[in-house]
Amino acid sequence: LPVDMIEKLQVIDRKSDLARLTGVDDGEEETVINLTVKKDMKNSYYGVVNAGYGTDDRYAGNFYINRLWNDNQFTFIGNFNNVNQLGFTDGGGQFMNFGGGNGITTSQSLGVNFNVGKSDETFRVGGNVDYSHTDRDTRTRRNRQYLFPDSTPFNESASSTRNKGHNIRGNFRIKWEKDTLTTFEFRPRFSLNYNRYLSGDSSLTLAGDANRSKVTRSLNSGSSKGTSYSAGGDIWFNRKSGSHPGRSFSLSLNYNLSNTTEDYDSYSFNRFFLLNDSIDLYDQYTDNHTWSNRVGLRATWTEPLGNIKNARFLIFSYNLNYRWNNADKLVYDHPVTYPEVGDPIIDYDNLVFNDSLSSRFRNDFFTQRIQIGFRQVRSTYNMEVGLTLTPSMSRSDDLINSERNIPTRWVWNLAPYMRYRHKFTKSRTLNVDYRGNTSEPSMQQLQPVADKSNPLRIVIGNPDLKPAFTHNIRIRFNDFNMEAQRSIMAMLNFSMRQNSIVSKTTFSPETGGQVTTYTNVNGNWSSSLFSMLSLPFRNKNWQFNANMHASYDQNIGFNNGLRNRSNTLNLRPSIALAFRPEAWEFELRPYYGLQNTRNTLQSAVNRNVHNYGGSFYAVWYAPFGLVINSDLTFSTTSGYSAGYDQKQWMWNASISYQFLKGREATVMLRGYDLLQQRKNISRSVTANYIDDSSYNSLTRYFMLSFSYRFNTFGKGSKNSNRGEFGGPGGFGGPGHGGGRPGGGGGRPPRR
Repeated sequence: LPVDMIEKLQVIDRKSDLARLTGVDDGEEETVINLTVKKDMKNSYYGVVNAGYGTDDRYAGNFYINRLWNDNQFTFIGNFNNVNQLGFTDGGGQFMNFGGGNGITTSQSLGVNFNVGKSDETFRVGGNVDYSHTDRDTRTRRNRQYLFPDSTPFNESASSTRNKGHNIRGNFRIKWEKDTLTTFEFRPRFSLNYNRYLSGDSSLTLAGDANRSKVTRSLNSGSSKGTSYSAGGDIWFNRKSGSHPGRSFSLSLNYNLSNTTEDYDSYSFNRFFLLNDSIDLYDQYTDNHTWSNRVGLRATWTEPLGNIKNARFLIFSYNLNYRWNNADKLVYDHPVTYPEVGDPIIDYDNLVFNDSLSSRFRNDFFTQRIQIGFRQVRSTYNMEVGLTLTPSMSRSDDLINSERNIPTRWVWNLAPYMRYRHKFTKSRTLNVDYRGNTSEPSMQQLQPVADKSNPLRIVIGNPDLKPAFTHNIRIRFNDFNMEAQRSIMAMLNFSMRQNSIVSKTTFSPETGGQVTTYTNVNGNWSSSLFSMLSLPFRNKNWQFNANMHASYDQNIGFNNGLRNRSNTLNLRPSIALAFRPEAWEFELRPYYGLQNTRNTLQSAVNRNVHNYGGSFYAVWYAPFGLVINSDLTFSTTSGYSAGYDQKQWMWNASISYQFLKGREATVMLRGYDLLQQRKNISRSVTANYIDDSSYNSLTRYFMLSFSYRFNTFGKGSKNSNRGEFGGPGGFGGPGHGGGRPGGGGGRPPRR
């Protein structure tokens, strides 16, 4: 957004839309930016257009165009690139085969956001529609070490996936304030998704003995095509009492339907070295079809106790959700013959239905949330406490095999809740929240049907799983000194889970194969701490920042059927020192990270992983429009598996020239990863195994780009534009793909 058009800027934490409408806190909160536009700039066009092309056929382009008139707004956004700058999410999570977020992605996206209505805001219509296409290429190398008490077998693998998707999504909002006491809202939505997935991987399993002898060599490939659509909407009604201040009633109804079809072809070749060098071969076709309907209702009543000036309220809330889900998984085999001499032969002309791996489930879920609470509002604090009862029901019928039916089950949970906010001063607050939440097991975790798409990684559900219940506590302290420009924040989170749903895997030493099911355990909990300090020095050209991330988790799992407890400590302190004189910016930021893991079953695999390094950033703004920008980052690791520890220097630099009246135009030459040392590694620690992974990423390229900012400001009415749908630019800023200050478009405003 052009800095000149903003009159006021406010960053606030607010409750969810539903909580603000009903007055009943649902524990959801969001941080929003509230902008007030200057009076004489309400009728205007403004925006930015960027385009660039570089070596290795790298390209990037985006645009942002905003139209304001009176109290109405239209925004258009586009993003096109092959340098991992996603415009919108790709919407592929509903498909069984989906490529994840690593690798190199080519993406295109288009979107429109609008907010129109009467100037008094009694009737407004808003929403957004966006289209996105992504093409992600991911190549991964992984080393997995299993945490067995008597041995530590390894699995070394390499995989490649290609994931393409097209997605269209729309969300709309119609709001009508009939009078000062009555409000209606209608929020319809829809989405359409198409997904194409290709994968291939090879792996070698090594025994946990001293010789690391070969156990299994496995080759797998798969391809799938899927389509999905969903539609639904919410209707909200709220009525305040005119004769009894503080009394209010609200009602919300919602409905959603979804339908997903996916065809999957899979091939698996396995050679078992410890079983007479035998071969096992599968070639299957799977027809997946899931469709569901969900309806929900929520009613709330707020009743003041005594005089409204006492600001004491009783709050009653009832919430129900009913979902019926249908899931068909039909598996067909291409017959395989094993001759006495030679390789196995696949009959591609025939398909044989496999009823033992197929299922046609009809599932029902019914959950309720009955809540009663007390709220006290004071000038220095707000407090709300109460009890929540959450009964839930589930059942499932299999039309192919009735022995796999899951009978009707009811589970009841009772938990208190509490929310306390203390306001010491206008800019110093303390928040304490406690909530209990129930989460049902997924149908994949419940259904007792083996998934053998990878014969060495068989997964079978457990129909006896109980819902998990999580206790969440959050404490947050904020303090901002306006005069000194000092900011302090600390946040502590703790969660404890009852009946946690965890995987239970048994491992075959002869084949290297695994059979995984699920079970409930107690003893899983996690804690985290985040703290931040920011303050300037003397003339405020110097800025000091420090933060600390710390977490300690306990996870219960099973290694080859035996119970294991894994405790993990993570520490990530970081400091930064910035110097910003009139025409320069410098910033130095060293960092350190420690991951300490301890297991009860296999102490030999306890590890300490260290990540440390630092970054330096510098930019010079010449008075004639030249901008030179550079950032250098060093990182190194120790403690990973052999071959996964890395040391790298990451250097990016750019030179740009700003011209035309007001410096609206910018030409930039940018170099990415100049030393060509970019690498990506990660470690995942569970109670069952330790994974060290590396994947492909963008490496060195150069790009020449052009950027143009424009605006046409006209005189408008006396009122500022403060629309409830996000205001101007609520859909995103002009730098949609990210970037450092000074990257084209002028120097950022000083604070």
